[in-house]
Amino acid sequence: MLRLEVNCDESEGERVEEILKKWNVQFYVEKARSNGKAVLRFTALVPEFVINDIADDLMKAIDLRKGHSSITWASVSGKSVKYSSSLKSLAKYKRRWTLAAIEGLIENANNQARVDPIQLTLGAVASIIALFGLINDSIVMIISAMLLSPILGPLYGFSLNVVMGKGRDAVDAVYSILKLLGVIFTSALLVAFLLKALGTMPAEPTHEILLRGQSGIVYILLAVILGYAGIVAIVSRIPEILAGVSIAAALVPPTTVIGISLAMGWWGVFEGSLVLTLENVLGLLSGSLLGLYVLNVSPRSYYEKRAAKIYTKRTMAVLALMVGILVLLELLV
Repeated sequence: MLRLEVNCDESEGERVEEILKKWNVQFYVEKARSNGKAVLRFTALVPEFVINDIADDLMKAIDLRKGHSSITWASVSGKSVKYSSSLKSLAKYKRRWTLAAIEGLIENANNQARVDPIQLTLGAVASIIALFGLINDSIVMIISAMLLSPILGPLYGFSLNVVMGKGRDAVDAVYSILKLLGVIFTSALLVAFLLKALGTMPAEPTHEILLRGQSGIVYILLAVILGYAGIVAIVSRIPEILAGVSIAAALVPPTTVIGISLAMGWWGVFEGSLVLTLENVLGLLSGSLLGLYVLNVSPRSYYEKRAAKIYTKRTMAVLALMVGILVLLELLV
């Protein structure tokens, strides 16, 4: 953690306050004197991984040409207790977690909950590679696509923000997942249309495509287990790329098949892949949330912990209801 100190004119104080609130940073403000000039002094504790972004915003709001204006930060010593309950819960895993690492993991969930244009581009590339693997029955190309897909970040961003009671960030994570899936679907659809026009698409669905056009209760169960395992893998400090490949396996190929089957008019495969993708999304969200709930990762203070647990239980109830509806539909069909 870093101790951030900002000195500025009173006229600039409102803008500085807006920036610190935007980044969800705890701060306090006082009136002081700098170079004989009355100023407002903001002091805040800021995670290291966002200090550059916050500083960029502050430099746009403050006229640093004035001698009494300044933006400084420095490392702080001491022991935070904000996430000590989470530290106790995760202490049983190998390579024991430190409080700083716990803070980094949980606070980084806000960044992981959002995807940037580069990640969306990787999603599109992964979709195209998966498409060629699917139409050529090449499992190697399909696995290569999974290595590129950045699905894991928004998934654990969702679960971490839910158990910490940060509803807005959890919704942002779900929105990011939907954006990634939308890019994957759209890329597959457009490329499939292009290849169809060129006459290079197969006349019938390949074996790999047919596999992703089948849904069922067992796939829901597997997705829940996979979501749980992905979170435990992160907690156990298994490299994210290994956990990410398993998560991408449940989402990238079936979403790509939705685009392919829609372009080709394979309506049976289209329906099956659409249902399978929905089952996998709900299963992964449920499993990842269940994993952190079982691990008892939560805020430190009593009131924050109580509010977060209520929010977590409600979210789990909504997911359970949606999964239950899918199970019922599978039994009736």
